[in-house]
Amino acid sequence: MRPTRAASRGGWALYELYRTTSRVAAPAVLLWRRLQGLEHPTRWPERLGRPSAARPRPGSPLVWFHAVSLGEGMAALPIVRHCVRLRPGLPVLFTTTTLSSSEVIMDLLPDGVIYQFAPLDCPTAIDSFIGYWKPSLVLLLESELWPNLIMSAAAKGIAVALLNARISLKSFNHWSMPLMFPLVSLMLSKLSLVVPLSTIQAVRFQLLHTPPGIIHFAGDLKYGILKFCLVFPENRF
Repeated sequence: MRPTRAASRGGWALYELYRTTSRVAAPAVLLWRRLQGLEHPTRWPERLGRPSAARPRPGSPLVWFHAVSLGEGMAALPIVRHCVRLRPGLPVLFTTTTLSSSEVIMDLLPDGVIYQFAPLDCPTAIDSFIGYWKPSLVLLLESELWPNLIMSAAAKGIAVALLNARISLKSFNHWSMPLMFPLVSLMLSKLSLVVPLSTIQAVRFQLLHTPPGIIHFAGDLKYGILKFCLVFPENRF
């Protein structure tokens, strides 16, 4: 189901409002988080899209995995390991947002996978991050629907997929509000693939006007963690 022309215009207007608001608010949000001890004491510039690592093999394809916190990050690990085994030498970038996730995930990532803190969802940070790393594919985990990230990547021709996709009932009701619906439908129309966690989740995404042709089932990726534990028992968690 495609959004109507009026809804599309409304979505773009809301997105421009979001872009402006996020650009203005980002410095204050980051400062508050630093004062609360929620950011890494030395790596916080990564949140502004400033890299702390070199991009391997400039000009080559790069896959970017993003998970907000520890649970989503652990769910992504089997996929990351499979990707590395399938395409040895393929540059892979992994980002999370929280300190607790970084302390665990960095020690579990395969050799060669680069870890960075995810940029804030403001235009300057996102454009700086994407401009430096130049991903060919962005894989978001679960409910990571960030307008600037998705819209900026899509505008640059970068495929964006949402894996283990889910929207809580509270978030679904929020996005379904007349004021928010045009924005989420515009954002979802820019995705290349949505892999829902369940049939209920698939229905919710369709009701938010996700194009039906990009919704595909693959089961709960978190079950892959069991196999990961059996194969790598030293990393049992």
